Amino acid sequence: MSVHYDSILKHISQHVTLSDQEKNIFCSALIYKKFRRKQYLLQDGEICSHDYFVIRGCLRQYEVSPNGRENTVQFAFENWWISDWYSMLHAQPSVYNIEAMENSEVFMIGKNELEKLYIEIPQLERYFRKIFLNAFVSLQKRILFQQKTAEERYLEFMKNYGWFEQRLSQQHIASFLGITRETLNRLKGQQYKDNEKNL
Repeated sequence: MSVHYDSILKHISQHVTLSDQEKNIFCSALIYKKFRRKQYLLQDGEICSHDYFVIRGCLRQYEVSPNGRENTVQFAFENWWISDWYSMLHAQPSVYNIEAMENSEVFMIGKNELEKLYIEIPQLERYFRKIFLNAFVSLQKRILFQQKTAEERYLEFMKNYGWFEQRLSQQHIASFLGITRETLNRLKGQQYKDNEKNL
């Protein structure tokens, strides 16, 4: 078994238990691929054909509004899955782009391969059901998140995802928060002042 598979097998083992034979069957269905920084895994207008698991690096999923503004939906770091499942399930052109923010390594798996694996290895269906449920919960939280004020969004982001700042540009963080970079800088400055007062 290649060392490349360690991360994904460890992730699966946190949710379900696979036999060695099942692990081999699953790994044989994966496609390993490297993407350079700023390279696209998916571009709007294309039909999404794979689910992506990040081994190393960072990916960003975003759409571009009619006025040209980028709206970041999610990021995916190590051990995270990312895809456009609506496009994949319905064979419809995607409205999203998925771009590598860093030089990245991923595993790709297609919808048809997954469907076969669900039948052959029921535990994998259970694993992906858990992954999809977690994604659905995150989407619900994201909807509530977007209804908060810019300051509330920023404070919640820093509390839960402050470590993102070490790997992402201010522009992309602002895009995720749904604010301008200038607003982000203002909020960061205010937070710094508030922290100074509390010392």
